[in-house]
Amino acid sequence: MSTNRKTAVITGGNSGIGYQTAKELAKQGWRVVITGRNAEKLENAANKIERLIQKGSGGEIVFRVGDYASFRSVRGLATDLNKEPRIDVLINNIGISLPNHQVSKDGNDMMVQVNHLSHFLLTHLLLDKLKASAPARIINVSSKLHRLAVGYGFDDFNMEHSFSTLPAYGRTKLYNLLFSFELAHRLKGSGVTVNALHPGIIATNIGDFKGILGFVWLLSKLFQKPSFMAARVPVFLATSPKLDGVTGKYFSRGLRPVTPSRLARNKQAAQRLWIMSAKLTGLDPETGILIG
Repeated sequence: MSTNRKTAVITGGNSGIGYQTAKELAKQGWRVVITGRNAEKLENAANKIERLIQKGSGGEIVFRVGDYASFRSVRGLATDLNKEPRIDVLINNIGISLPNHQVSKDGNDMMVQVNHLSHFLLTHLLLDKLKASAPARIINVSSKLHRLAVGYGFDDFNMEHSFSTLPAYGRTKLYNLLFSFELAHRLKGSGVTVNALHPGIIATNIGDFKGILGFVWLLSKLFQKPSFMAARVPVFLATSPKLDGVTGKYFSRGLRPVTPSRLARNKQAAQRLWIMSAKLTGLDPETGILIG
């Protein structure tokens, strides 16, 4: 395995935005590692991409299994990924939206854990590798729907007392932004940049609901763009030399920084989320080292 070829890790790379991004980077000659919880789906996706890679391009696609509903599984995934000679780009892409409150294996709200806490954990466990590969980039897939969050929800972090799908999903996307901005601040001078993005309103399976919510989502698909168009923003953030050294920004479809919601710009909230997330994932809030 070449130690000079650039490597990207994409969580949730077997379908939707993650798959399209993996395909484009592999076609450009990158070594791409896609992750997910289902080995068969990952293998099928990797095989499809492999057939599209031109011989001589240097591109390569492999997969690693990790279930974001389990911190133990995420730690195992990190161990596998840290065996890579280098990681130049980490794209935290996995995201789910659920019609009702569900609890993860670790006792957290499922959306909060999959969309935020497990990204928080995996990113910390890969930081040494990313720093050793610097200049490196961390890219967090958020959403314009972060504006649906009606607050931070710190007093009901796991949504045990109230749950409504769209505000709950919006809150997890808000967490993605707060995490991105705080991590960018903490990593200044390390050679690792951190940026977040809104990929556009994309037709994926993330919101396949039933009942009234399902009907609304079905109608919204009339205005959604095909998933292959979503790769444009994350590929730009991963590869553009224009973004060398650019950190702590939120990009949208125009490929330029945009201003997120007022809630997303609160530094005190970002710090509080950081401490809560570290405790829930068993990390020391200051060092990022596993303590549990």
